[in-house]
Amino acid sequence: MSTGKRLAKRSIIGTRVCAPGTDGLFYSGVIHSVRTPASAQENNNCINLTPNTKYSVRFDQKQDLGRRGLNREFRDTELIGPGFQSVMNVLLRPGQKVFLTFNGRECAGEVITHDNIKDEVNVRIQPLGQERALT
Repeated sequence: MSTGKRLAKRSIIGTRVCAPGTDGLFYSGVIHSVRTPASAQENNNCINLTPNTKYSVRFDQKQDLGRRGLNREFRDTELIGPGFQSVMNVLLRPGQKVFLTFNGRECAGEVITHDNIKDEVNVRIQPLGQERALT
């Protein structure tokens, strides 16, 4: 599907990010559009991003009332990903699905507790072959 318009090389649209769902857990998605307030001034053909800039994220999986591909708007401080905040700055909640390297292999897990003072996260690792059990 082509819209006939070419995106700039450094366009943020299409960037994979994680955003909070209504349950407070983070879910993966893609930035679908960017809405900048009309008060922002254009400079050298680029729109200046302001603290009021909103990013529309299309989620990958079912969440938020069980609808796939639901779009929601977020501020840059709510997103995790390239050009946004790092996962190191986020308090993970129990039940959050995570991926980590264990014994040299990437595996799925579920956060049990996160102590941000000690910088420790307790994770329940899923046995190999049963990663889909976390949905």
